[in-house]
Amino acid sequence: MLSYKCSAKCKHCMYVCSPKWKGDWIIKDKLEEGLPILARYIKPSPYGHENMSLNHGLHFSGGEPFLNFELLLKTVEIAEALRIPSTFVETNCSWCKDDTFTRYRLQLLKEKGLKGIMISVNPFYPATSFFNIPCQPPILRNWHNHFDNYGNLMPVFLWRDFIRKLV
Repeated sequence: MLSYKCSAKCKHCMYVCSPKWKGDWIIKDKLEEGLPILARYIKPSPYGHENMSLNHGLHFSGGEPFLNFELLLKTVEIAEALRIPSTFVETNCSWCKDDTFTRYRLQLLKEKGLKGIMISVNPFYPATSFFNIPCQPPILRNWHNHFDNYGNLMPVFLWRDFIRKLV
């Protein structure tokens, strides 16, 4: 968990993250101290070291990790240097302003060693409550076609059905 600071205030959030939290981010020194200890215990995805699965690997979360992109990037670099398997980040995509910006950031993370991404979507509390549009669908549509090992944990066909119901 990089911070409790988030761009949204989801009722379903297990950590009660929100924009009201101070921007108290984990300190780089603490990452460099703690990740080597954790690295010994982190198991790769059953699909392999280079792939992600929800209950394996290392999950970078918050709050919204993309609110401090430089820290997220550094965290991924440290994890990759330690050969931590199956790393992925969870995001609500509030930072996805356009396809070019989104691809640029995700490509940087992928180059630094990130193995996947999980899009935080909860059908009980639609994203339209935060962004006035359902989680930037142009950016998320066919996500897996843009990045080899990237994909949200909500299969694309379910995502499309979800979006259709919101529109």
